[in-house]
Amino acid sequence: MAEIVLKRGGDQRARAGHPWIFRGEIGDLRGTWSPEEPVVVRDAAGRRLGQGHYNPRTSLAVRLLTRREESVNADWFAARLAAALAYRRAHGLIADAYRLCWSEADGLPGLVVDRYGDLAVVQCLTLGMAKAVTAVAAGLEALFPGGGVFRADDPTAARLEGFAPRREWLIAPADLAPPGDPGERLVEEGRCRLAVIPAGGQKTGLYLDQRENRAAVAAHGRERRVLDAFCYGAAFACHALAAGARAARCIDSSPDALALAARNLALNGLEGRADLVEANAFDELRRLERAGERFGLVVLDPPPFTRRKDALEAAARGYKEINLRGLRLLEPGGVLATFSCSHHVSPAAFEAICRDAAADAGVPARVLAVLGQSRDHPVALAIPESRYLTGLLLEAP
Repeated sequence: MAEIVLKRGGDQRARAGHPWIFRGEIGDLRGTWSPEEPVVVRDAAGRRLGQGHYNPRTSLAVRLLTRREESVNADWFAARLAAALAYRRAHGLIADAYRLCWSEADGLPGLVVDRYGDLAVVQCLTLGMAKAVTAVAAGLEALFPGGGVFRADDPTAARLEGFAPRREWLIAPADLAPPGDPGERLVEEGRCRLAVIPAGGQKTGLYLDQRENRAAVAAHGRERRVLDAFCYGAAFACHALAAGARAARCIDSSPDALALAARNLALNGLEGRADLVEANAFDELRRLERAGERFGLVVLDPPPFTRRKDALEAAARGYKEINLRGLRLLEPGGVLATFSCSHHVSPAAFEAICRDAAADAGVPARVLAVLGQSRDHPVALAIPESRYLTGLLLEAP
């Protein structure tokens, strides 16, 4: 097994419980490295810190899997997945659709597993996990006998890590012959039925990190007109309409997203109460403001405006712009639900951005609630990066 020796002082993060080791903290690589095998990590004095997946291609070079001297094999992966399932059962987080494994927060850095009914969708975010995916599939089959396991990798992560993203069956259900892609899956979420397309949609098919927020935000749309910007599949709009909103306008620049939105609205008998608008959300928010439109509930759930720390300033300008427009589009007593999923934007930074936006908009907003990711996306105290979704529920006077 290859060994990595850290520079003096390069072990501080690992000793504090964080699993990440950056390339600049590495002093030496001893032995022959293979992406199929974890490397042992030692501090400058030779003391063992653990073992993890190594990738010299990326600045985040090592992700520790375990601090123990143990074999990282199929049984190890099965035990980690079983522990992730036990956590969610203990806290009442099992649903028709939920996240089973959230990467570092579940002790499996670089692995995401979502459950849609009897289907498990696996997403590999690192080279090491891409090489271990057969063991992951075996662990899932042991937990959920007879269910399918489909792989749907993130193309951006795959490009950075240096592996080919795959969308394919790892274990096809026995009743699927000949094996094709999973097609459309329907899941129940609160009052709504939602379509999931693991082979062609964003993420693994549904933004499960907003599951609890969709229910919380929906209540503020009762008897009101709703604006759902960056709507993707219009899940926020569906929940609000099902909770008694009068009408909804859903904005997205992607025709595929709007097709999914139309499907979700139809599944819930809500298509007659919603307008779908294909447009750049920045442009459409400005147009709506100029037209004097007003809404009782505005939802801003954009994609990440930055994946890099050095682009924070540009991201902050984008968040300020949409929040300024969203606040100005509120009717008296209206509510803005606004989110950032850029993990480099801390909750404090996001609140400061929204504070500046409210000042420029001339709207003395009140904070009704601070929002975050659903609890099936746990946050590890020693890994602040595991908290990536931050949101605010703001009320206009």
